[in-house]
Amino acid sequence: MLRVITVKQALRASSQLAATRNPEACSYVQQIASEWETAKPFKEIPGPTRWQLFRGFQKGGQYHQLEMNEVMRLHKQQFGDISLVPGLFGMPSTVVLFNEESFERVYRTEGQWPIRGGSEPVIHYRSNRKDKFFKDCIGLFSNGVDWGKQRSAVNPVLMQHRNVAVYLKPMQRVNHQFVQHIREIRDQESKEVPGDFLNSVKQLTFESVATVALDKELGLLRETNQPPKARKLFKNIEVLMESFFVLGVRPSIYKYISTPTYRKFSQAMDELFDTCSTYVNEAIDRIEKKSAQGNSKDYKSVLEQLLQVDRKFATVMAMDMLIGGVDTTTSAISGLLLNLAKNPEKQQRLREEVLSKLPSLDRDFTMEDLKSLPYLRAFIKESMRVYPVTFANVRSAGTDIVLDGYRIPRGTHLIMTNSFLLNDERIYPRANEFIPERWLRQKDVKEDSSDVLMNKNTSSFIYLPFGFGPRLCVGKRIVDLELELTLSNLVRNFKIEYKHPIENPFKCTFIFMPRIPLNFKFTDLKY
Repeated sequence: MLRVITVKQALRASSQLAATRNPEACSYVQQIASEWETAKPFKEIPGPTRWQLFRGFQKGGQYHQLEMNEVMRLHKQQFGDISLVPGLFGMPSTVVLFNEESFERVYRTEGQWPIRGGSEPVIHYRSNRKDKFFKDCIGLFSNGVDWGKQRSAVNPVLMQHRNVAVYLKPMQRVNHQFVQHIREIRDQESKEVPGDFLNSVKQLTFESVATVALDKELGLLRETNQPPKARKLFKNIEVLMESFFVLGVRPSIYKYISTPTYRKFSQAMDELFDTCSTYVNEAIDRIEKKSAQGNSKDYKSVLEQLLQVDRKFATVMAMDMLIGGVDTTTSAISGLLLNLAKNPEKQQRLREEVLSKLPSLDRDFTMEDLKSLPYLRAFIKESMRVYPVTFANVRSAGTDIVLDGYRIPRGTHLIMTNSFLLNDERIYPRANEFIPERWLRQKDVKEDSSDVLMNKNTSSFIYLPFGFGPRLCVGKRIVDLELELTLSNLVRNFKIEYKHPIENPFKCTFIFMPRIPLNFKFTDLKY
């Protein structure tokens, strides 16, 4: 006979299990167990009806023409710190959260294998591919035990400092190409680059990611003789990212009927797979030839280490790094450039710090150089506060949980809109100002002083540009290196200015991307 247990009993059992694994998480589960009985039912969470949501996204509706962060801001105004967005066309219903206490509860109880939504188009494509290539390896877009196995295999490769150091020289070569590219494309009189400079930034990030993912420089920063295969790969990544919002966030019937957007997405995924497979095979040939000639290196590249796990695994990881690493890093670099141009005194202070370590342009950075540049890291942190890369983090509830007084069942999809708190004066005094110094240690500053730049009680669950916990961005160390190198090399080569209107410079689908032309003025510095 089956034994029927109550929610309270289930929570008590979860609490006992959590105690053996994580005492801190245990206290949260115990607290939730005591709150559950008095919490309001899930169905009472305020939010639009399915019809209101569907109609709202149609022409003339309240959400039509709104960007994703604007839709969420409207929900906060209408419903408060928590709202329920009903699922349409097979999409799950989603609870939207707006306060840091809820964020912390979600992260503290997310479990060993956190579930992250938003990747359904990739999972749908890979699960339904006719050749079943992805049957046993969906990749890092998957969830649950399968994700855990793949993440455990890739963590030792991508998250170790010594592996990041391997890419210092290759990434600096790409950076030097970018600096030269700027000199070639800018107007020789005004020193301004063309308005479509965003494309050049994307090429920089694409080249940097490809250096890691495919163990190869693709040549996209050349003005001439760009390899057709590399151009095709670059274009397919653009198509994928353009389709993601329509398929993954807006109501769509692609899971039932192959829509034009999904067909375009699927074709781009097919071509991405074919091209990445070709590049991986070429890399294998290079590695085998060098080994046969006795030219093997003392270290192994990321791709070589992934190939030791499994050839299929290496191919899938290469695809995932390209999909996940190009637009996000492009957004971050665009924000850095705007903050450099808008804040010339901060730009100069950064330049002075960089030049104190590398006064000569013909010398490259070492890892030790980068470790001793605190203002550089503070500049990047502040830039990603002022211009965040994404407007929210997503999860599914790892256990039955109480949020803002409501019962949230395990598995409920959640959107945590932390970007709205990044310009909150309670948390970041003078939040509308760009002040990298707020991330440096402040000495002898009294709590009630106007010089306080960071609330000492600021939750660590607000500023999370790379996520949190087991699902922390797997490429974080590589991205950190790319941002530090790019910013350092730009300020020691150029004075960077922007002479055009800069109001509301970013648009938002899920990732923030520039809506204004990026025709920066790059003036060579003379030493």
